[in-house]
Amino acid sequence: MISAVFTPVAMAFLQDTILIMIPWLMVMFAIIICDLVSGIRKSIKLKVPVSFTTACRATMGKSVNYFAFVLMVAMIDVASGKEYSIAKWTCLAVCALEVGSVFSNILKPYGITLSMRGILKFVLAKATDSTVDEMDDIVKRDNIRRSRIDENKKWNHNKHRGEQ
Repeated sequence: MISAVFTPVAMAFLQDTILIMIPWLMVMFAIIICDLVSGIRKSIKLKVPVSFTTACRATMGKSVNYFAFVLMVAMIDVASGKEYSIAKWTCLAVCALEVGSVFSNILKPYGITLSMRGILKFVLAKATDSTVDEMDDIVKRDNIRRSRIDENKKWNHNKHRGEQ
């Protein structure tokens, strides 16, 4: 008796959840691929070893996390009656973070390290019509060398972690 009532309700809930999930999963997949490509490009430009398996492992891990995240927010959105567009706003927030990661990967080989403090300084300098000299601490030639060292450390750490 209970299953006769519960099953149609659960099926309708899952159907609504899947309908919300599909577009966001496509968006997340596209952003993950962009992050993968920009990360490989960054490694090649910084002359850091690139391993296909390491890159794929990180991408698959990120894919699983994002799938679970999209599933969770889609279920919350359906449970709340789609009144607050929870899935849309939280997925857009995650997309913004990933786009920041893509831009960071693109700019890192040029010695530009994106950080919240650096972005804030840049925005303040533009808003106050500051000179380029005052923004020197955002872009320094030394940052390229530091980026290469940091990426090599990450590579070696992941390589040794995978061997264990």
